[in-house]
Amino acid sequence: MLLTLLRSLNNPKPFIRYSSSSYIQGQAPPDRPDVREYFYYIDSFGQLFLDDTRFKNFTSCYKDPKFLHFFFTRIRANTYNDRPYFSTFPYVSLCGRERNFIRCADTPFVLTRFLDDKDLFECCHIPSTILSIQFQPERLYIKPDTGRIYHPLSEKFHTGHALIKDAIAERLSSHFVYDSKTDGLPISIEWKGKLYKLKKDNEIEKLVYEHSRFEI
Repeated sequence: MLLTLLRSLNNPKPFIRYSSSSYIQGQAPPDRPDVREYFYYIDSFGQLFLDDTRFKNFTSCYKDPKFLHFFFTRIRANTYNDRPYFSTFPYVSLCGRERNFIRCADTPFVLTRFLDDKDLFECCHIPSTILSIQFQPERLYIKPDTGRIYHPLSEKFHTGHALIKDAIAERLSSHFVYDSKTDGLPISIEWKGKLYKLKKDNEIEKLVYEHSRFEI
């Protein structure tokens, strides 16, 4: 009920034509008249929109903290491969009989605020009092082909990692230490008087390449 109410407030127009397919927000699959399907988009700033929102900006994104927490903590892989939007919307957040399909600019999880004094991130505009991510300097991952910076998440988050929002990444990158032998990639980060070696984490690298959809 909460999801339905917030959707109606954010976007009163239900129809969109996307690519070569058409969908209607709130439609039911042919074999499940009791199910409703909705379609969302997450941008590189971690803002959540109904996918058919024409102007995607701060005024049109979802902001209710409880709703955001409910939505993001239920994201998982879209396994409804019988639906025509399977490849376009690789994630889904389930709420009872609602299937909320998701596509994103990069990864579905974005670290959107950094609390320096506590070494904590806020994720997807959810306040740290509800959800926070502990900063692990040595586990930062820089994707070589884009320069974007990612941070691991716990196993309860489907992708296992999050994109660090550009403004925060820029601040953190000013603390990087470089070596002429590493092709422009940092080898460590100096943080609060301590030097952390950036460890090669094959698992994080694998997850980033699996889920990151951003290309230059």
